[in-house]
Amino acid sequence: MDDEGQSLDDTVVRPRPGQASPPSGTAFDDTVIRLIEPAAPRRADALPTDPLIAGSALAEAESTGGADESPTVTAWGMRVRGTAMVVPLDLPAVVGRRPGPVRPSEHPAPRRVVIPADRGDVSARHARIEQVGESLVVTDLGSTNGVVVHWSSGASRRLRSRESCAVLSDTIIVLGDGVEIEFVSVPVSTTPSPSEPS
Repeated sequence: MDDEGQSLDDTVVRPRPGQASPPSGTAFDDTVIRLIEPAAPRRADALPTDPLIAGSALAEAESTGGADESPTVTAWGMRVRGTAMVVPLDLPAVVGRRPGPVRPSEHPAPRRVVIPADRGDVSARHARIEQVGESLVVTDLGSTNGVVVHWSSGASRRLRSRESCAVLSDTIIVLGDGVEIEFVSVPVSTTPSPSEPS
């Protein structure tokens, strides 16, 4: 509590200097700040993230004899619309016309996704796209022409320079003036990598 008896956890919205103050006794509605976009309808291949839904899916698996199977995270990949190549997101991906060599601050080392040089509206290092757990994260790497996130429902959002945003799998990411990136689920390899003991 502060000296005036208000909780310091509350957000207080005050009129800007020069704005007319509302008449005394006017009730203010609470200000709601959303850090995550509203849940959108998911594709059939998306993994439920609501603990209640995930819990009921696990209970259903147990009742059908799948109790010994551990829940898995869906693996995602990205694809530039109009192409057939899917880039798996088991490592981050840096997208641009000239993504350049791996930088010392980049851990783990990302894949480089090169957009043709004739797309002048795409910066050399335009965006970073990665899967973090069950989340897909898009970061504007200081691009000139921006990164726009198109949700499956609701308004689209342009990211600020160096801003990151968690997105749903049915979101379309637009780089510059028209390079569209979509997400697709990819099969999870059951073959151990060379660094894993078999």
